[in-house]
Amino acid sequence: MPDELRIGDADLMDITGGDQARARSLRKALQTLAHDRAPDDPLREMAREVLNGRTGLREAARVPAYAEALGDRVARGFREYNSLSPEERGNQEAAARAYLAEQQEEIEAERLSDRHEHRTGSSL
Repeated sequence: MPDELRIGDADLMDITGGDQARARSLRKALQTLAHDRAPDDPLREMAREVLNGRTGLREAARVPAYAEALGDRVARGFREYNSLSPEERGNQEAAARAYLAEQQEEIEAERLSDRHEHRTGSSL
């Protein structure tokens, strides 16, 4: 939905301690929740509310229905993580670091493209 694009990475930087790659990753995760969850899923509704700028993520996490759904999902994620072997955990952590590095590379490529467009006055 077009109205879900009202927020950008910069709008999530306060949540990620100023880390733009993590902010981008968080935005993409919210987009996935907004599109891939069941229509009646509270996490889908929460993601849409945040993405369209009607509420911030911190505020959304205080809404009882959203907080319960988030708590359930986080608890499930911790159980799944704790059931992994040390090698599997290491693989997951390496994959997460690689994903964040990819996000950073994407951000840098966009910056270079924007600088080039600004200098030449053209858009691709």
